[in-house]
Amino acid sequence: MAAIVSLLLVLGAHAWGLSAAAGKVDITPDLEHQSVYLAGFGAKGRKPEGVHDPLYAHLLLLKDGPRTVGLVSLDLLGFSRNDVEDLRRLAGFNSPDRYLFVAATHDHSGPDTMGLWGPLPGISGVNKAWLRALKMNVAETLRGLEGRMQEVSLTGWQGALDPKGLCLDSRDPVIIDPDLSALGLKGKDGRAIATVVNWACHPEVLGKENRLITADFPGALCAKVERDTDGSCLFFNGPIGGLLTPDAVRDRAPWQESTRIGETVAIAALRGLAKARAGRAELSFHISLVRVPVENSRYLLFLPALTSGHKLFDAAGHVLSGWKAYGLVFQHALGMLHPERRPWVETEVSVVDVGPARLLGMPGEVFPELVMGGYDGRFSFSHPLVKPGNPDPPDLARAPKPPYLNELVHRSVAMFVGLANDELGYIMPEYDFKVRHNLTMTPRLPGDHYEETNSVGPAATHIILDAAKSLLSDKSSTIQAHAK
Repeated sequence: MAAIVSLLLVLGAHAWGLSAAAGKVDITPDLEHQSVYLAGFGAKGRKPEGVHDPLYAHLLLLKDGPRTVGLVSLDLLGFSRNDVEDLRRLAGFNSPDRYLFVAATHDHSGPDTMGLWGPLPGISGVNKAWLRALKMNVAETLRGLEGRMQEVSLTGWQGALDPKGLCLDSRDPVIIDPDLSALGLKGKDGRAIATVVNWACHPEVLGKENRLITADFPGALCAKVERDTDGSCLFFNGPIGGLLTPDAVRDRAPWQESTRIGETVAIAALRGLAKARAGRAELSFHISLVRVPVENSRYLLFLPALTSGHKLFDAAGHVLSGWKAYGLVFQHALGMLHPERRPWVETEVSVVDVGPARLLGMPGEVFPELVMGGYDGRFSFSHPLVKPGNPDPPDLARAPKPPYLNELVHRSVAMFVGLANDELGYIMPEYDFKVRHNLTMTPRLPGDHYEETNSVGPAATHIILDAAKSLLSDKSSTIQAHAK
């Protein structure tokens, strides 16, 4: 059993009113003075040739009596745990009654922040000066929002959005999350402070041939919401594993399709919120820290890249120094690294309650079926559940049984946020986790098995899901700490 350290903070009803402030920070690199590589697609980065539209950190600060929660949405592929902790420290979120929830949109046309997409495979593409400035600027803006807080009212809405023309599932079984959730905050004067939108799809409309920096469809989505409301917008991506990818029209320009998809989702969210009633304004959060083993052969081979974003631990919970990480790489390359000596990394699962909305933060790209089931075909949307020509179809008889996460939320607006407070790759059902057991995990096995090569490993799934279920089912109203 993995070492699990949990900190739960749940605070009940109170006499204070909820106040909020929102803003954004331009985090686009200056390509004339800063060299970056674009993340995503393949084993090495792409040099950008320009900027199509800016990248932002979208910020929302919430305060309820002694409790303060910051929500940060970054137009980036991922943000590792070490960087999240740095940002919390810089912004002053290091006390029990303050919590900073940080999620990346998973943008595939932004700079490498994970150390995985540099000039050559295994060489980091992270511009450390740019990343350091990003964290400092976001922290400064968060601190500045403290002086702009105003009392707010909340509306929340959740509905189903037909994925046709918006999102596809490229891996069997075909299970597409149709849920679209939105949270609206307005001041006493009725003016919008912020809108939070949660929907699931990979921001990769532009594809691997793109050489321009762009926020992809989340950029168009937030721009539309901000134009229509005069308030801020935060987009949080949902359970996108599996792999949920844009259903773009092939004979249209990719930029046109990126805008169409983003604006379609934005319009649906705003229409839903327009029908919603104001809800109770209260704030709470729960946090669970868990450790998961690094089982992925590629992750072990390029372990120094992983250590740039994570502390490493041995199975007993002792921190591993940098030189030991290189020793593990050497042992692994020679086939001498026994499973019990593999390193572990610490990550985070969290729940934030804001009025009618409950945000569940998961540290990677969660398969939607782990959230909502759907093995009976109810979420295939006219697509075959399993492709007729699949040479190695998943054995659905072994698929996870309910209850699924969406059955445990117990709030009218559920927001399942992927890539929250860390990025460990795909969090996928263990029954269909199939790889070749060699250093590079290649060639991939027949069928749909790309995601295994970009997952920390199968054991992480049940560890993370157990933590999520525990948080969702916990009814405590006191601070608790425990270890398993």
